[in-house]
Amino acid sequence: MNKKTLIKVCAVTCGLGLTLAGCTSSNNSNEINNTKKYNTEINSQDTEKTGSKEIINKKIDENLYIDATLQMPETQLNEYNTKLKDFNLKDIMAYLYPDIKESDLVKDDAGGFNYDDSYIGGEAGSMSYSKDDDTSYLQLLCGYADEKKLAETKELQFESITEARAQVKELTDKMGIPGELGKENITAFNSADLNNIQSNMEQDSDYKDLLSAKKQQSMTFGTDTEIYCFTYGIKIDGLQVYANDDPILQQTRDVLITQPVNIEVMISNRGIESVFVSGIMEEPDVCNANVDIIGEKGITEALNKKFGDVILTDEHKVTNIWMEYFPLLQNDSFTDIKLIPVWCLDFEVNGNGAEAGGYTIRINAITGDEIA
Repeated sequence: MNKKTLIKVCAVTCGLGLTLAGCTSSNNSNEINNTKKYNTEINSQDTEKTGSKEIINKKIDENLYIDATLQMPETQLNEYNTKLKDFNLKDIMAYLYPDIKESDLVKDDAGGFNYDDSYIGGEAGSMSYSKDDDTSYLQLLCGYADEKKLAETKELQFESITEARAQVKELTDKMGIPGELGKENITAFNSADLNNIQSNMEQDSDYKDLLSAKKQQSMTFGTDTEIYCFTYGIKIDGLQVYANDDPILQQTRDVLITQPVNIEVMISNRGIESVFVSGIMEEPDVCNANVDIIGEKGITEALNKKFGDVILTDEHKVTNIWMEYFPLLQNDSFTDIKLIPVWCLDFEVNGNGAEAGGYTIRINAITGDEIA
């Protein structure tokens, strides 16, 4: 395997959709209860109290409704300046291999390092590590298990979930990942699971050609082979940062965003098998402290601004409102980031138009401007 072109396939997900932070599109129902009474009066006072909770049930305009709970953040929020993180690959390898000497690392043209069969590489905000070629195959199996919903969470014999989680935390601290680990997803595989997944994959017509092209031979997994796969986002001020399992961006505005935050770590009875992170930033600096967050009034005004000149033929209903931090790339840079709080609004759309089913928009929680 060409270590410089390591492809990350073990996308172990939290019920993966494009999916961070409980912002799930609402596609559960295509029927609207037309007998439901909506409040058409817009409150004159905004919801500003930290931690307050309000049920909003009202009609904003023709075919435009809100039927959702608005939970204000529990703490004061800030705007931050930061940038995509440059990882110290040598330090990470020294952590993974305590006896390694710097002279043992062989640098490649891409700036990554080989050490025996292992490889580590990265660029701004991203880093990947793989223990050896067997690890790459295990990643493929885990990715297949996730895609086919063959993965589950369970305790393994070589160490407990708690012990493995502590390893992940120690690793991410060493890497200098800011904030705290956010939403967690864990899957676990013993040797029987891996043999079963391998058998299924070899019989899957969509994967036969891939295995043939990679000249991948079947592996025999001994009874001691066990794997945990961990996936995380990160939190700042208790809020999830835009992550890999968020709904698809609408890209309705001319804004540049970074990669979504994603942290994936595979741990086996052999130790840390692989690490893959993306969208990671340096520790953020406050540039605007204790910002005022818009509430119901500000959200309503934002929706009026978005749909004011639009004739909605299908019924649009906001069914879920939640908040996250959103990383915006600065116009004059590929690495400098403004981190801002945003409201995420899930729409349920009843009709036959292009948006039927639903979608999600994001509104700047300070200014009320639509972000994406």
